[in-house]
Amino acid sequence: MDKLKLLYVDDEEVNLSNFKMALKHHFLVITACSAQEALTCFSNQGKIALVVADQKMPGMDGTELLAEIRSRYPDTVRIMLTAYSEPADIMAAINKGEVYHYLTKPWQEEILLDTLNKAAEKYRLTQQNKILLTQLREKNEALQRELRTSRFLKDSLIRRDLILSAVNETSQKIISSAHWRHFTEPLIARLGLVMAVSKVHIYCLSQDASGNTRVQQEFEWASEGAVTADHPCLPTYFSFAEIHLERWLCLLARGESIIDNTEDFPPQEAALLQASHIYSLICTPIMVGNRCWGFLSLADCSTKRSWPALEIAAVKTAASLIAEAVHREEMDTELSIKQAQLTQAGRLTAIGEMAKGMAHEINLPMSLISLGADEIHQYFCKNKPDSPCSQTAKEITGQVTKVMRLLEDMRLFATLAREKISDINLYWTINSALTFFREQFRAYLIQLHEETSEGVPSISTDNQKAEQILVNLLANARYAVMQKAAEIKKFPMQVWVRLYKEELTEEIKRKITTPAAQEELSAVLILEVEDNGVGMSEETRQHCTDPFFTTKPRGEGTGLGLSVSKSLIKELGFHLEIESTLGEGSLFRLTIPTYAEYPVLLDNNEIQF
Repeated sequence: MDKLKLLYVDDEEVNLSNFKMALKHHFLVITACSAQEALTCFSNQGKIALVVADQKMPGMDGTELLAEIRSRYPDTVRIMLTAYSEPADIMAAINKGEVYHYLTKPWQEEILLDTLNKAAEKYRLTQQNKILLTQLREKNEALQRELRTSRFLKDSLIRRDLILSAVNETSQKIISSAHWRHFTEPLIARLGLVMAVSKVHIYCLSQDASGNTRVQQEFEWASEGAVTADHPCLPTYFSFAEIHLERWLCLLARGESIIDNTEDFPPQEAALLQASHIYSLICTPIMVGNRCWGFLSLADCSTKRSWPALEIAAVKTAASLIAEAVHREEMDTELSIKQAQLTQAGRLTAIGEMAKGMAHEINLPMSLISLGADEIHQYFCKNKPDSPCSQTAKEITGQVTKVMRLLEDMRLFATLAREKISDINLYWTINSALTFFREQFRAYLIQLHEETSEGVPSISTDNQKAEQILVNLLANARYAVMQKAAEIKKFPMQVWVRLYKEELTEEIKRKITTPAAQEELSAVLILEVEDNGVGMSEETRQHCTDPFFTTKPRGEGTGLGLSVSKSLIKELGFHLEIESTLGEGSLFRLTIPTYAEYPVLLDNNEIQF
C-alpha cells in the first residue's frame, strides 16, 4: 500500500526532526516550521492526507491553521499535538479546526502511531466513499440519459406511427382523386400537430420568363398563435436568388433534405430565418421522378430541437405521397391535353375536309363567274374602254381568285399532317399565317404593323407547327386589344409582328434547350408578337401557358391555345419569353436557333451567304 503524505507543523526544529525520524517508515513525512510554510506545502505537494500541528506558533497558531486547512482542503484529516492542554484551546481546536484527535506532548510513539493509523484509515475510507459516490452519480446520470433516450425514442416511434397512420389514411384519397389538394390540408395539419411544430408549408417550384427558379406557396398550416403580425412567415412567392437561398435550391434539386437549427445555418440564411422567428427547420424535397417539384417544410418557432431519424423518415414518406399525387395529376393533365389536341385535330381535319369539299363545290360556279367577268372585262376594254364596268369586272376576277386561295389555305392549315421537317423562310410562314388575320384586323380597326423581312436565314423546322404557334399568338393578341377597346372608347388597337436576326451571345445560348450542339449555332431569329391590349398581372403571366388556364369568360375559351403553343415551342426547340404589364399590353418573344448559314435574299435580288 502506498504511503500517505503527512504534514507536521511545529516552530521547533528538534520536534520536527524527532517526528520525522519516528514516522518516516509509516508515512511520507513533510515538515513545516510555520503556518504560512504549511499552507505553501499544500500548494506544492498535492494531496496531503494528514496534518499534525502544534498549537502555540508565532503568527498564525495551530487552531487558526487547522481551520484554514479545513476550509481549503476538507478531506485532510487534522490532528492537534501540543504541550498545552487548556480546555479553551481544546474547544477552539474542536470547533474551529474540527480536529480528528487532540494529542499532548511529549507524545508516546505507540499512541501517536495508533492515532495516525486510524486517521489514515479514515482518510482512505473518505476517498473510497467519494469514488463510490462519483461512480454512483455517473451511473445515475447514465441511467437518466438512457431513460431520456428511451422516452425520446418512444415518443419518436409514436410520432412516426401517427404520421404514417395519417399518410396511410390519406394515401388512397390523395392518389385516387383528381382533386388531391382537398385532402392535403388535413394531412399537413395532422403532420403539424403530431410533430408539435409551429408551421407546415408546401411550396411549388417554377421558372419565370427569365429562367429564374421561383417558389410559390401552395399550402400552409400554423399552430395557434404561430402566425401573427409580430411573427411573419416566409414570403408566399419568392426567388431563391432574391433572398440568397441558392444553396437550398442546389440541395433540394439533388433530392437532399435541409435539417438544422437556425443558429447552425450560414449567417445570411440564419438572419432570414431569425427574421421569420424560426428556430429550427426541416425541408424535404417533393421529387416527381428526377425533378424537384417543390418541398415540404416544418418549422419550430418556439425553440431549437433535434429531428430524430424516425420522424424524418416519416416526413419523407409524406413528401413521397404528395409527389405521387402530383405525378398522377400531371399525367392526367397531359392526357387531357392530348385528348383535347386529338379532339381539336379531329375538328380541324373535319374543317379541312369540309373546306376541301367546299372548294370542289364552289370551284365550278367560281370558275364560271371568273370566266364571265373576264369576258365582260374584255368586252368593255374593246368597245367601251372608259366604262367603269371594265374595272368592276376586273375586281370580280381578283376577288374570285382571292376566295379560292383562302379556301385552299384553310384546307392546308386545318388538315392534320405528319411531322415534316424542312428548310423554310419564316417570312413566308408569317405571311401565310397573316392570311387569316389581315382582313379581320382591318374589319375590327386593328392596326397591324408587319416589321418583317425576307432577308433572314432559313431554319429547319416543321412549317405547319410554326404557323400554328403564330396563329395562336395572333389570336391571343387580337382578343387582348379588343378587350381593352371594349373598356376604352376610341382606343387605338395595335398589334406588331416582328422578325429579325440577332447575333449569338452567351445569354442566348443558355436559353436554347434543343439537343443540338451549342457550337453548331450560328445565330438566332427573333419572332415577336406584341399588343397594346389589357396586359397581364404577374400571377396571370406565370400561369397563362398552363393547360386549361384562361381569363376569358366561361364558354369563350378552352385555355389550350397558349398551352398547345408552349408544347409545340418546346418540341421545335424554340424558347419563349413573355413580358406583360397589366393595362399596358403583352409581348411574346420566340428565340429560334439556326445551325448553318443559309443563303439570304437581299432587296436587290442578289444572293448573300
